[in-house]
Amino acid sequence: MSSTDHADESTEAASDSNFLASITFVTGQDANVGSFLLVVGIVTCVFIALFQFTLPEPISHLLTAGVLFVTVLSAIFAALFDSLGYFDRASGDAAEEATETSSGSARPWVPTNKEVAPLPPMINFDDQLRAYADMYDGDLPEQFDPFISDYLRLKTNTGNRQTIASDLRADLNPIGALFDEGTEGDELYEEISDGLYRYIDSDVDHVTLDRIAFYDDDGNEVDVDEIRNQLGRVELTVGNDGETVDVDVVVQFYDTSGASISSRTCKVGTVRPGTTRTVDTDAFVPSETSRAGTTIRVSNPQPGMADA
Repeated sequence: MSSTDHADESTEAASDSNFLASITFVTGQDANVGSFLLVVGIVTCVFIALFQFTLPEPISHLLTAGVLFVTVLSAIFAALFDSLGYFDRASGDAAEEATETSSGSARPWVPTNKEVAPLPPMINFDDQLRAYADMYDGDLPEQFDPFISDYLRLKTNTGNRQTIASDLRADLNPIGALFDEGTEGDELYEEISDGLYRYIDSDVDHVTLDRIAFYDDDGNEVDVDEIRNQLGRVELTVGNDGETVDVDVVVQFYDTSGASISSRTCKVGTVRPGTTRTVDTDAFVPSETSRAGTTIRVSNPQPGMADA
């Protein structure tokens, strides 16, 4: 990815954060989509009852139609805010604050400005850092300082995370030196190290094919060789532990000698961090097919494109 792409991503992330913060006065602090829609529904019922029982026709009908229009518009805005991650962000902030309050001590790896960009699961090390903090009664040794400093950078940036992850890998060495092999601290060190290595490596390693299944015309799940020379249906479930990527899965059909006969490219679409996506599509299975294999292809999402 070019430096221009990184700059565009950082600018977009900052714009989203500022926009979401600006609507807090409408939704209130720590709102979620369910409570927002519940309030909208209650207000709608109150106004409709008021208009229907106190005003003559056709004024009551006109005002009721206006209220219903506003309700539909509010639901659309709620869906928009939810897709932008506003409600998830509010819930996450509340959970962090509750954790800090219950523990009685600040977590140095939690950004104080709350402008946090969601981390992919493989480089979210909050659990490991909590475990380390418990080991030292909340007072981490100075060997953790460089790691925590760069971890805060990782949480508040999206444009150069590969570089920051490399810095984190270097910061991890002094922490590993604190623990003997096989101890709890060493196991936590290995978990963090493995996550960083996976993240720094190819994006393909971040995406996994969790399930592939073939179905016949009746909708029954079958082995691929049972629908040879037929138009069947293939269902794929893809998981993503890394950053947001666009995913295609190529389903390849092989004969008994292992030679590739044909292939079918299934467009999975945009898969966000820590999520799974299931798609299905028709696929013609050649008559010589003995087995099927898959190849995952990933690319950076196109700017302005929504989830497929």
